[in-house]
Parts: sequence; C-alpha cells; structure tokens
Amino acid sequence: MTSTSAESIMDAAAHLIERDGVEAFTMRGLADRLGVAVTSIYWHVGGKDALFDRLVERLLGELANLPADGSSPVERIASLARNQRRVLIDRQHLLAIAHERDRTPMLFLPIQQTLAAQLAELGVTGTDAALVLRAIQVHVISSAVMQFSAVRGAKHDEEDPSLWTDDWPDRELVRALQSPTDYDAVFDYGLDALVAPLRDRRQPSGSSEY
Repeated sequence: MTSTSAESIMDAAAHLIERDGVEAFTMRGLADRLGVAVTSIYWHVGGKDALFDRLVERLLGELANLPADGSSPVERIASLARNQRRVLIDRQHLLAIAHERDRTPMLFLPIQQTLAAQLAELGVTGTDAALVLRAIQVHVISSAVMQFSAVRGAKHDEEDPSLWTDDWPDRELVRALQSPTDYDAVFDYGLDALVAPLRDRRQPSGSSEY
C-alpha cells in the first residue's frame, strides 16, 4: 500500500490522466493504483472536481515558473520556448482540463510576460513585440500539438512511398520525407529562424528591467 498524501494522489492522478486520457479517469481507478480506499482520496483532496482543480492549480504553478536559462535575452527566449513546448507535450490532457475550466489565458500569461520582458531588453516593444511574442507562441503550441498527435495517432501519409513518383529528381529529398518526422529538429529549426532577427539587436542603454 502506497503512503497516501495529497501530493502522491495528485502525482498518481496526473499519471493516469496523461496515460489514458481524461474520459478514462475514475476515482476508483485512482484508488486501485494507490492501493487505498476511495474514501481516503476524498479525505485528502476532495472529490473529482476538487482534484482536477488542484491539478490545474499545480499546472499553473509549473508554467508560471518555467526556467528561462541563458546569458542573453535571445537565449532565454529560446530556452523558455523549449521548456513550454515540453510541458505542453507532457501535460496535454491536463491542459484540456484547464481549458474546460476557462483557465487557458492564465496558463500562458506568465510565459507571455517573461517573453515581453526579454524582448524589451532588446528594445522590441509595442506592436513589434506583440507580433514576435505571438509568432513564438504559435510555433510552440502548434509544434506540441503536431508531435502529440503524431505519437498517439496513426501512421502519417508523409511516410507512404507511393506519394512520390519514381521520377522525382531529388531522391534524397524523397527518402527524407518518407522517413518519420523528427519534430524536435523541426521545432528547433523554426525557433532558430524566429529568433535569428533578434540576435543582431543589442540591449539599448538605459533600458529598464521588468
């Protein structure tokens, strides 16, 4: 029998949800995984809705404290984008719960504020900053969705050799497109392209820290 605490219950619940999906989750299944009575779970965290609320709050805290490592604003922007993508992939079903509870804007607000602060250090503000920020967020979110779908979905048509005729001149290209997509490499390539224009910028003198 597992030692039961609110944290251990939430850890187990998060694992089951990400493994099997939200619809398959039950309090009985959670109790069986923990080796405890359902009443013990209710005593520690409340019912299913209360448990989901706790999981969303924990996810909010995780996204609000993502590391943004690096010695320059550009490095920190790239680091934050990579860490956000990782969480979006790892917590896909918990994000769906947060969305159902209308918490999505609050999930991404701290990340957007951090990105805005890093852009301001480079002198990118106003509508320019909004465009860069949104471009990075769209890239992160769409990449996470595509990778998650590829992992859980059926084989992609891009791997079907019949889609390319034998007389296509660039056979190396055809072979590469017929192999499974390396979504991490594609993400890094796109992210590098997005931040490349920022690399030549210098922090303006007298700029304020956020």
